[in-house]
Amino acid sequence: MGREPQKCKQCGRTIYFDGICVNCRTENERNRILALSGAEIEAAIGQICNEIEETGALKEERALFTELLNYRDIDTSKIARAAFQKGIFHPCEIYKDAPDDVIRAMMEMLKQDDTASMLANSLLRCLAVYGGEEVFQLFLELERHPRKWGGKLYVGSAYYAAAGGWTFDREGRFTKTNFDKCYPMVRGTQEGKAKSPVKIGARTKEKCPKCGCGIVDLMEIDGRDPRLDFLGIAGVIKAKCCPNCIVFSEGDFCRYTVDGESEIIIDEDRPKMEDYLREEGIEELASNTYVLGEHPVTPRYAADWEGGSSVGGFAFWIQDCEIRFCPDCGKPMKYLAQIQWDTVLDGMEGNAYIEICKDCHVMVVLHQQT
Repeated sequence: MGREPQKCKQCGRTIYFDGICVNCRTENERNRILALSGAEIEAAIGQICNEIEETGALKEERALFTELLNYRDIDTSKIARAAFQKGIFHPCEIYKDAPDDVIRAMMEMLKQDDTASMLANSLLRCLAVYGGEEVFQLFLELERHPRKWGGKLYVGSAYYAAAGGWTFDREGRFTKTNFDKCYPMVRGTQEGKAKSPVKIGARTKEKCPKCGCGIVDLMEIDGRDPRLDFLGIAGVIKAKCCPNCIVFSEGDFCRYTVDGESEIIIDEDRPKMEDYLREEGIEELASNTYVLGEHPVTPRYAADWEGGSSVGGFAFWIQDCEIRFCPDCGKPMKYLAQIQWDTVLDGMEGNAYIEICKDCHVMVVLHQQT
């Protein structure tokens, strides 16, 4: 027999156990980390380094590292040195602020033909997070002149680079795949949502030709709000998709104007399917009260399980980082926003991701889940 529904004691959301929901627990832990003093952060970094040095692994303090990185954007140089000495290369974000000598040693390892392919895979991710001109030039060299270990990898160095928020196109031109600033989407009110420059899940009058579900503007962004100057969008754009089909598809592309118009690029080869979301799901999605936060947060603020929805910064890729190429110009698109499905649709798993090519006025909405 299933448990009786009850309300989260913090936010009032329907849950099926006593206490508070996962989102509220995450929010409480985030607030705890945000309240740490400088001395407490240094002590926590020391705690992480101690585990690495004493055990040769990062397990017990892995969650602490992720929270400090995501919510406080800590300097990781001490952790990186300890990790390198023990041969630890996961998570790759450890090397965000790695010392120069550590980075040079890792680059030299990649230049060798006899480096093990699994090690090369890890080194590429770590160096991508570090970034910089020298790393870019090395990745470009490895793409054009692969080492022997490259034959055992499924993708080239340009793919790995996206883990650090950058990549390069087929001509070797560097491009950023992330925006440097990040704003969270936070709980608000219907009145506040009406005034918010970012809205999630607005209804349209359109129906999906493949399943009959209501088409939605999954995210509407008014780039004229001063908080969103970093996007470089001089108007209102709408990322349109079918929220039913997107879960089963390779993504929905749409063309937009900065006057708030948007048109889905229909994939004619997509088979017809049942509308699992139905009117009740569309109503739930459209009735959410999320609004754009008043202040920017750290770039990786939403880059973890239960990270929530955000605009800019880094995504939490449940599977692999998936930067698409624009169907018009062929260049890598830029990650724009993330929506955590279960915050706007009860029982929906995974995240939606929105990417943009501002040159061609094209967006794509992707879905990932476990």
